[in-house]
Amino acid sequence: MTTRNARGFTLLELIISLAIMSMIVVVVSAAFNLGLDSVDRGEFRALENQRARAALTQITRQLKSAYPLAMQTEKGTTVYFTGNANEVSFVASTGRPEVGGLEKITYFLRENDGRRGLWMRTSSPTLPADLINNREGPLQQETEILPDVESIGWEYLKITQPRNKEEWLKKWSGFDEQQLPAVIRLSWRAPLGQLPHEWYIEVPIAVRIPQTDLLASPSGSNRARRRRARSAASAR
Repeated sequence: MTTRNARGFTLLELIISLAIMSMIVVVVSAAFNLGLDSVDRGEFRALENQRARAALTQITRQLKSAYPLAMQTEKGTTVYFTGNANEVSFVASTGRPEVGGLEKITYFLRENDGRRGLWMRTSSPTLPADLINNREGPLQQETEILPDVESIGWEYLKITQPRNKEEWLKKWSGFDEQQLPAVIRLSWRAPLGQLPHEWYIEVPIAVRIPQTDLLASPSGSNRARRRRARSAASAR
């Protein structure tokens, strides 16, 4: 007498077994791909955070080096610093000694192929005539600091004496204020993976009184450049 176990699998049982195995393979493959995607997203977020931290470090260092260069114009004395919500331009004591020790630094937004990024432009030597007439020095370099920026905002803290009244401004003019802001605030929003992310920093600016004996004339004489270089070096 032949038992059921000796008959083997029927065709229907074999088809059902293959279907179950196929489902298991699909589920395992989907889980594996999901794990790979999670790893890729994690690496991308880590890379973007690292890039943001590097940009923050560079921006902070340069803002702290802002120098209150006083200049004599036709309208009177001005301290070179101009900024609004989207752009800021100042003189910093980070330039090379052979070009006077000072350089002009500008952070601005630029769009390329539908992408908007935060860029930095440096120029030297920093001659008063160029600053007054909004010209760049012959040694220029432009670098993209932050790509894919959705929005950005610069703010400037004004402290009014004698009561130390604080006021955050969206615009700063060195000609009107005759000094640098006490604190500069930067906030920006950028995509990080599929979700937007926001960064925020506040950079206090060292209190430096513009030196009247270093008033820069538009001609930018060699003697004035040497004085500014010595002053910038001592301020570092």
